[in-house]
Amino acid sequence: MFLTMSDFGRDSRKAAHARTRTLVLAAIAGMAILALALLTPLAGAQAAPLGSQDRADIDRVTGYLNSIEHLQGGFLQVGPDGSITEGMFYLRRPGRLRFEYAPPTELVVVADGTWVIVKEEDYTAQRYPIGATPLNLLLASDVDLARSSDVREVKREPGLLRVTLADPSGEAPGDLTLVFDEPQLQLRQWIVRDAQGLQTTIALRNIEGGIKADNALFVVRDEQRPGGRR
Repeated sequence: MFLTMSDFGRDSRKAAHARTRTLVLAAIAGMAILALALLTPLAGAQAAPLGSQDRADIDRVTGYLNSIEHLQGGFLQVGPDGSITEGMFYLRRPGRLRFEYAPPTELVVVADGTWVIVKEEDYTAQRYPIGATPLNLLLASDVDLARSSDVREVKREPGLLRVTLADPSGEAPGDLTLVFDEPQLQLRQWIVRDAQGLQTTIALRNIEGGIKADNALFVVRDEQRPGGRR
């Protein structure tokens, strides 16, 4: 059997699809228990030793997250292998978020209030309950970091505040670090580190608040391609 250039193209697309889908699903699965731990106290878990300033900063972060209603801007994602992708994000709390990756990556991740939907190229969209994903941390109507016991570290640097969170149950090895600009306290990036120490970083840029994103941005149909194309 002879292989044509189109065969190689199809194989290349399948391989690229598999790599992209693996990265997206790993990010969702790897952070899911972390997010649930953030929103649900774990019986018997021991809290990290936090000082009064640490607790005050956690309260500030909680208040900031709960104050967000509308946010949009660009993002830059750096994978564990150094690969870089970018795109736009649209946030409308509670419940709604859209990450739209720029070409050549044909991928969109949407939270519609009930589901997290991953749609790539011509493939059927995959759906996951929003409550079982890390996006619930940012999109829940009532975020309360103080009642969870998995704050690993609060670190203050010139112009930055870092809050590192982990799952003390051990079910989700690794950690999640939220990075905020100071003194105005604005979410700037987050870093996910898995059990092997591999990191994925998502940095936000050109952030605008107070702009209500259109409802259509949070709807994904299987016949649609990322970017709204059919």
